[in-house]
Amino acid sequence: MPVCGVAVSAATYAIDKLYDYSIPEPLIPAVKVGCRVLVPFGRGNKKVEGMVLVLRPEAYSAQRLKPVTEVLDEEPVLDATQIKLGIWLREHLYCTFFDCLRLMLPSGLWFQRKETYTLVQQPILSLSQPLQEIMDLFSEDVPERTVEEIRRFTNGRCTGVMLSQLEAEGYLVYHSNIKQKTLDKTERILSLAIDPAEAMQKASRARTPAQMDVVSLLSDGCSMSQKEVLYMTGISESALRGMVRKGILEQSSIETLRVPDYSMIEQIPAPVLSNEQEQAYQGIRQLLDSGKPEAALLFGVTGSGKTQIYLKLIDNVLSQGRSAIMLVPEIGLTPQFIRLFVGRFGDTVSVLHSALSAGERYDSWKKIRSGRARVVIGTRSAVFAPVRDLGLIVLDEEQDSAYKSEQSPRYHARDVAKRRVQQENAVLVLGSATPSIESYYGAQQGRYPMFTLRERYQGAALPQVTIADIRGESRAGWTYTIGQTLYEALQENLERGEQSILFLNRRGNSRVIGCSMCGWVPECPSCSTTLTYHSVSGRAMCHFCGASIEISGLCPVCYSPHLFTECPGTQKVEEELHAILPKARVLRMDADTTSKKGSHHHLLEIFAKGRADILLGTQMVAKGLDFDHVTLVGVLDADQSLFAQDYRAKERTFSLITQVVGRAGRRGKQGRAIIQTYNPDHPVLLCAARQDYEQFYADEIESRQALLMPPVEQMLMLTGTGENESDVLAALLRLKQRILSLMEGQFSDFHYPVLGPSPASVVRVMGRYRYHLILRCPDNKRRRQLISGVLIEFSKDNKNRGVSLFADLNPDTL
Repeated sequence: MPVCGVAVSAATYAIDKLYDYSIPEPLIPAVKVGCRVLVPFGRGNKKVEGMVLVLRPEAYSAQRLKPVTEVLDEEPVLDATQIKLGIWLREHLYCTFFDCLRLMLPSGLWFQRKETYTLVQQPILSLSQPLQEIMDLFSEDVPERTVEEIRRFTNGRCTGVMLSQLEAEGYLVYHSNIKQKTLDKTERILSLAIDPAEAMQKASRARTPAQMDVVSLLSDGCSMSQKEVLYMTGISESALRGMVRKGILEQSSIETLRVPDYSMIEQIPAPVLSNEQEQAYQGIRQLLDSGKPEAALLFGVTGSGKTQIYLKLIDNVLSQGRSAIMLVPEIGLTPQFIRLFVGRFGDTVSVLHSALSAGERYDSWKKIRSGRARVVIGTRSAVFAPVRDLGLIVLDEEQDSAYKSEQSPRYHARDVAKRRVQQENAVLVLGSATPSIESYYGAQQGRYPMFTLRERYQGAALPQVTIADIRGESRAGWTYTIGQTLYEALQENLERGEQSILFLNRRGNSRVIGCSMCGWVPECPSCSTTLTYHSVSGRAMCHFCGASIEISGLCPVCYSPHLFTECPGTQKVEEELHAILPKARVLRMDADTTSKKGSHHHLLEIFAKGRADILLGTQMVAKGLDFDHVTLVGVLDADQSLFAQDYRAKERTFSLITQVVGRAGRRGKQGRAIIQTYNPDHPVLLCAARQDYEQFYADEIESRQALLMPPVEQMLMLTGTGENESDVLAALLRLKQRILSLMEGQFSDFHYPVLGPSPASVVRVMGRYRYHLILRCPDNKRRRQLISGVLIEFSKDNKNRGVSLFADLNPDTL
């Protein structure tokens, strides 16, 4: 009997491997590599989902194997290239086969189950009490029970082993009742089933003008959707069903895709490149023509026209019959990119991001997989898009931390993109005005070429930047978050009818609210952080777990009405703007105002049409946006992220400020930017004001070399989490000793310091404490063997019960 190797969804990392299952004869034609199957797993033979990764010859194993229960896909949902990518991810991210493979499937393709058992016959012989208790739940009146019902009625005493035993003895039969979460959308199509003259004769007998109208509408032999027929004739659905029963009409179904309608977007001509852009394009085009896997860094100042180069490169790729993936960090950037790319490439464009419904993502995935979409635009997960003949991947704003997943598997889209271009002989373009230190370092080391754009497109000048020292303004009587310098600039912009963007990377009303009488400050009961006050809802909320309390205006401890607020957020600044600039039309763009579907596009469209004067927002307004009439940008709190306990704090601050400053003056008008700070002489702010990335990089790489931080050395972080703080610390101390002992013995060729345990920046989240161990060491096979081994040991050690452990390579935050 043939055998298949299956990646099982229920396997934890400690026991993850390919499990062998025999293939029953009726299922042999259906079991294919890349198909999902239902298999029995564990001692209780629980039916779980799995992915077939390999087919083995008959009689491969002499041992008795469990059989595949059911095949869930008619055709493979993953091809060989995707499976190889999943295996590579597992090796590097320390997670299971199934978790990595599931990344590549849209949520609409996942399954949901309602497991049931049906009575076949009641036992003649007596059973043990636990088994008889289960059988007593079934009768002729109630022949079927769900697994949940059985366990509930037996108070949890029913086990999978018991149900499998009753099934094996022929008393019960199992049904998975498994179905795909999102089904294909179909549309009913109507056409005449008989000759038009005969159809008209039959319709006239009914003496119903609407039926005769339907026959007239379809008499030229055309087919039409039921929706169109209903609209054009006014006939009812029941009457149409009657015409089908009488044999006048015949009905069929066709699949329709739930994809956005871009037909109203006007066609855009091919871009005309400047000399500098043309040089960069020709350089990258040579890489495309080489037929080998290549990468390049496109380093251009804000507004230098990197997008025009992307468009022309994709044009070149499409002319070769290949496909392209365009990644952007924020959902908010996709509307502008969609307008540009659909205007250039039409219906060959497809979009993938989390703001789409499950049905829309599923249909976009099908359109891409079929080859009808050759250009994919999306956020981080779009790097897995199943495009045909991949030729190009572009990571725009490649330095952005949004490209790194904070949930398992903890992949970075840049690393996945590098692997994909290696697999498929494609080209990766990393584009940014503020490249990540890793990417710029790679270019400096000669790993890939760098193409530089030093001038803005069409000769636009870089904005004039003012660093506004706001120390002492409150002592002088100015208590607003918007300083006097920025306030005067906003007034001038309003008088000229020009637009402004204000950036504050802190949503809510105030980061801290408290009582000035007794000192009460609301803290999250589950996280080691204070609650953020949101004036719109009148509640203080935790931005980590979502817990909230109502703020009534009185202190809940001493009942004093004297509450204070500090560290204002976007809601508070919006209130201030209405107070000091009452005529200004203000739009706020943060996580609170963009939670609804389509809200990003709606807000940006309002601003683009000039129906708002000031766009106030968090980092979603800091990059990628391109508006004709924005001539002023204000950074309200440049110090916010500068002193965070994170080795990337300076890089993140420089990038955010440089990017948001670059939103000003992109269409010929001179732009201005005002950076408010309490540290006006800080080197990072001075470099950002000058848009001087090279100087910033020189200072930062020197610091990274001294600290042996990425990209000089790779950093692996092992994080332990648990509800008991002392248990987490004890478990990590044991783990540290185990790693050090292995480095003295079996892994003596791999000897590096192990730092920690140290607390996470927010040590307690959702009731679980978080501590880290850190290794600064190269990524190679020996490290992967060491870390994989200790992760498996850790999970099997009963001393670590209640403590979870995961590994993260080069984390964005500590």
